[in-house]
Amino acid sequence: MASSRGRCGKVFSVLALVFFCFRQSVGKQVVLLDTTHESSLDWTKYPYGPQARTPGWVEESFTNFEQGINWRSFVVCDVAYTNVNNWLWTPFIKRGDASRMYIEIKFSMRDCNLFPGMALSCKETFSLLYYEFDAATKEPPPWEPESYKLVDRIAADEGRFTSSNEVIINTEVRSIPVTKKGVYFAFRDQGACLSLIAIKVYYVTCPNTTINFAFFSDTSTSEQVTEIVEVEGQCVPNAEVVELPKMLCKGDGNWTLLAGGCKCMPGYEAVGQTCE
Repeated sequence: MASSRGRCGKVFSVLALVFFCFRQSVGKQVVLLDTTHESSLDWTKYPYGPQARTPGWVEESFTNFEQGINWRSFVVCDVAYTNVNNWLWTPFIKRGDASRMYIEIKFSMRDCNLFPGMALSCKETFSLLYYEFDAATKEPPPWEPESYKLVDRIAADEGRFTSSNEVIINTEVRSIPVTKKGVYFAFRDQGACLSLIAIKVYYVTCPNTTINFAFFSDTSTSEQVTEIVEVEGQCVPNAEVVELPKMLCKGDGNWTLLAGGCKCMPGYEAVGQTCE
């Protein structure tokens, strides 16, 4: 089994024996949305306005001076109401080169036992949904449940607040395949006491790398986590093909199984992964 320090192999040709050894690259995140870098969010929510039966989602700041955190977040805590149905949408997120999109959610959840005799519909989960769309519009996205695909019902696996002095931050990551121009993510609350502290949306690539005098460009991972993408490399300047260079981009953003490679042309000397 190859060690985590690197992978080595050989490329044979009639003219030369070319050795290569490379470190396995780490998948790169291409961030599409990160609320920790926003001064305000002003996301679409339902219900809202004077006709709203419940307070619903409220934007506020989450501050932790010890960690240097001052993030815009959303909170909801309509446990004293029945038939709660609070929706919150991200802005339209263009997928760019993504075939699979990831969403990281940092949140806190209060234990329903903190509301004895008060809670009429207390929950300890919320729903994450998404809606693919081919163009962003100025109108808010549809809020009817049937318009959306459920990603997951999310619970506080790391723990829930059981007193007002606790700070328990849960982090959950989910992913979806994407084929259209972009996505709206939706958070549906049905009676939890919940804070969405930070939201990050991104996709993963196998990053640019040069191996055996062949350059492999930044490559988005496949739509399915278990699928691989075969990529052909290009010889670096002043190098020529020994055997067509190829590598596989895995679903976690790591390159694997290098085949083939290039060598420096006559009159040029190898300096690292360049020919001079």
